[in-house]
Amino acid sequence: MHTLPTESSTGALNMAQDLLLLEAYPHPEIPRFRCYGWSEPAFTFGVSQRWTDFRPQVPAECTLIRRATGGGLVSHLEDLTFALVIPATHPVFHLDALESYGVVLRALDQSLRAQGQSVAMEPSPSGPRTFQTPDVCANRSEPYDLVRTIDGKKVAGAAQKRTRDGLLLQGYLWKPFLTNFQSHELQRDFTRALAEALGTKIEAVKTPVYPKEVTAVAAEKFSSKVWNERL
Repeated sequence: MHTLPTESSTGALNMAQDLLLLEAYPHPEIPRFRCYGWSEPAFTFGVSQRWTDFRPQVPAECTLIRRATGGGLVSHLEDLTFALVIPATHPVFHLDALESYGVVLRALDQSLRAQGQSVAMEPSPSGPRTFQTPDVCANRSEPYDLVRTIDGKKVAGAAQKRTRDGLLLQGYLWKPFLTNFQSHELQRDFTRALAEALGTKIEAVKTPVYPKEVTAVAAEKFSSKVWNERL
């Protein structure tokens, strides 16, 4: 599994980099993972949700960006954000959406417990699930999301996009709900747990350099009204 450096960028560029990680990575046969920060106050929301539902809920000084993945509204003001791409040739790619989600969140759960964090994983449903329209992600936990054991507040979640190129998972960890959180150690442990879950070895690599026109098109997409306000 390739692990990229932790970097901070604007909201549009972060979303562009995640999509390029799925669609344009120079080694598409290898799982790849990155954690990243935000150089501006930002929120993101799911690809199929309505801009008008969320813009009034977001402070005016914050950027609001439509993700390429699903899910609801996520604040990136105090989170640790990550992206993982699993190639279409990997067995986890062929799991159903809930189970592939569980693979990643179990690894995060294991890593947080290693730090002594009091978290628990929401159980998988035993029967059919009733569809609920995504809203503010922090307000409702889904199966395999991580919650704080003392009060059930949501600590971590993720969203997915599956194409013929692979499976992109974009996730977040809400740091204010953790005690004595150590970001560097968590990233190290999480990376190791993911690699073990995927049956691969860790290889640290540099951030890929894509053709300038490819990066520009992707960044423009996520900063445009056409994309963000299309629904």
